[in-house]
Amino acid sequence: MIAGYIDRIEEDVAVILLNDGDYQLNFPAELLPEDMGEGDYISLSLSQDEEKKQAVLTEALSLMDD
Repeated sequence: MIAGYIDRIEEDVAVILLNDGDYQLNFPAELLPEDMGEGDYISLSLSQDEEKKQAVLTEALSLMDD
């Protein structure tokens, strides 16, 4: 988990400070949940989508075979 803080929203971009302000993430504000905004603390989680990766690889290989 990555801890963050929505510092501000400027021109439809949410500026999220990560790791106590060591890093800044500019994130489209329209993708935030409706109840989130400036001043909210958040948790971010990243995970690999192996199923999607395999599907794209399979499609790419099939196009190469054509």
